[in-house]
Amino acid sequence: MKRFITYSFLILSLFNGFASAQSGKSRKGDDYFKVGEKEFTDQRYMYAIPFFNTALKYPGKNDSLALLHLAESYWYTKNYDSAKIIYQKFESNFGPQFTTTQRLAELSANQKDYSKAINDYKKLLGEVPLRYNSLLNERLTGFSRTDEYMKDSLDYSVKLLKLNTKQQDFSPHYFGNGLVFVSSRYTKNTAEKEFGWDGLPFSSIYWVKDTADLYTVDTISGYNSGNINLAIKANDDFTARTSNDNDIIMVSNKRGDYNGTLHKLARFSDDLSNKYNYGPLCFNKAGDKVYYTRNALKAYKRKYNLEICEASFENGSWGNVKVMPFVQLEYDYYHPALNKDESRLYFCSNIPGGLGGSDIYYINLTSDYEKSVPLNIDNKINTSGNELFPTFQGDTLYYSSDGLSGLGGMDIFQTSAVKGMWKKPLNMGYPINSSYDDFGIIFNAKKTRGYFSSNRLGTDDIYTFGYEPFFLQLKGTVLSRLTQRRLDSTKVVIRTVIDEKPIVDSLVTDFTGNFKFPVKPGRTYSFAFTRNGYNDTAYYIPELGTQYEFMMDPTLLSQKFKPVPPQVVTDRDKDSVPDVKDKCPDVKGIKENYGCPDVQARINELAKMVFFKTASAELSPVALKPLNEIADIMTEYPWITLSIEGHTDNVASAPYNLDLSNRRAKSVKTFFIKRGLAENRFSSAGYGLTRPIADNKTVEGRAMNRRVAMKADFHYKYE
Repeated sequence: MKRFITYSFLILSLFNGFASAQSGKSRKGDDYFKVGEKEFTDQRYMYAIPFFNTALKYPGKNDSLALLHLAESYWYTKNYDSAKIIYQKFESNFGPQFTTTQRLAELSANQKDYSKAINDYKKLLGEVPLRYNSLLNERLTGFSRTDEYMKDSLDYSVKLLKLNTKQQDFSPHYFGNGLVFVSSRYTKNTAEKEFGWDGLPFSSIYWVKDTADLYTVDTISGYNSGNINLAIKANDDFTARTSNDNDIIMVSNKRGDYNGTLHKLARFSDDLSNKYNYGPLCFNKAGDKVYYTRNALKAYKRKYNLEICEASFENGSWGNVKVMPFVQLEYDYYHPALNKDESRLYFCSNIPGGLGGSDIYYINLTSDYEKSVPLNIDNKINTSGNELFPTFQGDTLYYSSDGLSGLGGMDIFQTSAVKGMWKKPLNMGYPINSSYDDFGIIFNAKKTRGYFSSNRLGTDDIYTFGYEPFFLQLKGTVLSRLTQRRLDSTKVVIRTVIDEKPIVDSLVTDFTGNFKFPVKPGRTYSFAFTRNGYNDTAYYIPELGTQYEFMMDPTLLSQKFKPVPPQVVTDRDKDSVPDVKDKCPDVKGIKENYGCPDVQARINELAKMVFFKTASAELSPVALKPLNEIADIMTEYPWITLSIEGHTDNVASAPYNLDLSNRRAKSVKTFFIKRGLAENRFSSAGYGLTRPIADNKTVEGRAMNRRVAMKADFHYKYE
């Protein structure tokens, strides 16, 4: 039976399981292996690769571990094609292990070979301890339903920023009118220190002072090791890793010159720089306090682990730098993020007690927060995989994880808390997510644009995106099955589930029997049709495509045929409308409203309470209450349509008043549509100063003339 075990036990078993006598060649191979293993242990993967490759030319007792660590080195430096070849070679020579099979499954997902990834995860599920089931099931579920992540892809447009280099550029964050981000780009053409994690310079924080200066490109080439000459230096740094931090100092000479000014972009601040890595970071709303990640200035067991610092902007510079009090030298703390009201600082860490990998924690920023102990955010958010790069937009938390269902690599998820309880994280789907690592997303205040990071082109790059929900128009017609006559005034109720919330809307067919709904593609909708004298009908429409319009087959309603009973005229509410024709038989109404109350009088009263800001079509806050009551009336009586009129006094010119009255009427109509009522139930028109109801010569008269009028029309018909 094949054994699938964790990576730490794998190393131990391989050390103990492949001992053999050394020949001269194997001794030489052993020497190369020891150097490579030293580099690997110190997380200097770029250094380790040539030593492991050379060691494997001399077969010996360390071949299994050398082959595994060579594959891991390629994995950590994101040379995925080479990693896949070496993992496959390891399994061919020494049999599958948990680490190798899971890595190969993820590499298959990177290449969108989801069937291979699914098979590998199914195999793992049958042979590993139960404690891994949650992670494996999440990945298996995600790779089995990739179409689910494509359904809202038309909501987003994604473009690559021109500021990206062939090195790593990631973690954008708004600051002032511009954008700060983290980059390991070269700053000069001559030799400079680099990390050996992936052979790139230390990461620093850069600043584009105005986002208007950002441009996009169609594509950009990925990292190519052929562009760089590498020379190994002494081991003069032992910094710890994160998902995007390098850990090995190297010397490099760049072949050829840089073009343009991208590589001359100034660092954000010389005050926030040191010998090693800086970033990611976040700012408070005032922009005078920053929380940022850096390598510790003091080593712990030869490692400069990551820590979070706080700095203040004083007298034109960033100063008063303090390491956050919860930081312990023996662990890593990174990727800080402030919540909406800046009452909590969220961050990532590998401290003991988590679920595995990197987890998200928080502290409360109270007056005595120095005594705060980091708290695990929630087990619905943290997994046995890695959770990284938290950011907030309003009350919504965005973060990346490779332990939940997704398209491959790290996907970006969103969630929010309701009454202190976090909701189930929602995968943001394609094209924000890809089969590679996607992380570090931010939004503008209106959530219509933003930026995020991804290594989908081979290195970490920053992308910009636009967000505008896409709806297609679903159209249909209701006919009598017997006569093929178009049936107006048929009530149509549509239901579906969007983001785990049931969505219900309704309308009535127009005089031609037609109806129209805006719907989201990639979802299943149910329809229910009701009309007096006809049998109710309901059916489902499967997932819709992405065409702009979708025409349903005609809906046929069967007419009810009943024996004619002796006619007994009843009128329970005594409003002179027989119950058989009374839409509201237990409430006294009027004939014109088919027995329902005269809502027009109440609408008239409420319309008088609708006000706007001076010389503006923007609704005053006091207008929201009467408008919401009118919307409730419209919901209760779905056969009502509403004509909205805007009127003004005679102050200012007639053209100006006509335009203002039009815009005010449309503003009221827009309010009702945003409340979820069908657009075809409303009409709006402005009449300016042409229809006064009082004398414009007095202040009181002009106040009465500045108004919104609404007329309700009942369209319900009986047969």
